[in-house]
Order: sequence, then structure tokens, then C-alpha cells
Amino acid sequence: MDEKTLIDEAAAVIGGGEEILAAGIFGLQDDYVKLAVAGVATGTAADALDVTGPLAQGAVAGATIHETRRLNAESKGLTTRMLVAVTASAIHILDRSELGTTTRELLRFARATTAVQVTKFGLSRHLNLADESAGTSIGLTGSAVFYVPESAGDKLVLHVLS
Repeated sequence: MDEKTLIDEAAAVIGGGEEILAAGIFGLQDDYVKLAVAGVATGTAADALDVTGPLAQGAVAGATIHETRRLNAESKGLTTRMLVAVTASAIHILDRSELGTTTRELLRFARATTAVQVTKFGLSRHLNLADESAGTSIGLTGSAVFYVPESAGDKLVLHVLS
């Protein structure tokens, strides 16, 4: 999905008050402890149910990771994937359904009071936003890989915020 499409999608939710400088699709940073616990529990259950074969075990593991991520996001009032839109005054975190639709704003960070930290994580980039005055923070993961369709928008968001 190109940046213009993402910007138009964000504008439909945010409104036309301010120009959107960048928009990209990010995921909530993983909670590795929850993923590890879910992986162990799933492995144990798969053994008990006699799930055999690498394809079946891989499918079970993938479904477990997806469900753990979904539950983690929902526990925070978020979605697994989110559209991040940046204006001159704010960073808007919008919902993103599994069908790729955006309907509402989940969080808003004032750029003037939000600390932004971008770090490398393999081929991904972690984006950490923290507004101590509002008491809100979020950790997101975006892509920087040229062959991932969303990475152009993610790179633009990271560039504008850096």
C-alpha cells in the first residue's frame, strides 16, 4: 500500500484540520514473555493431542503467535496493527482491522511533549513514544525492508519523527 493511500485513509478518520506529513502501518511491539509462555503451552498441548509433522506444528505455532499478539493488543485497547499518522502537532494512532480498514483513533500524542525513540531491531525498527505529561506510551514495530509493501510508509513516519 502506498503512502498516499495511507495518508488518505488517515485523513478520513482524523479529518482535514491539519496536513498529514506521513502515515505507515505499525504493529504493537511483541511481549516476548507472553509469546514464550504461549509457545511452551502450545507445544505441550500439541504433544498431548499428538499433533505431528512439521507443517501441522508450524501452523499451530503460527496461530498461537497471532492469537497472543491479538490478546496483548486487545488488553491495551489497541489493535494488532495500527495506522500511524503524523501531523505537525500530533502523532495519531489509528485502528487497523485484519481486513485492512481504519475506522477510529486509538491514541493521540502531542508532538511537543512526546519523547520519540527509534531503534533498530533486526530488519525492523522499534518506535517508542512516551508523553510523560499525559501519562501515555506505546511501543510499535515497523518495517524497513525494501520488499515489504508497508515499509515505504513506515520509513517516512520514522524519518519525520527523527
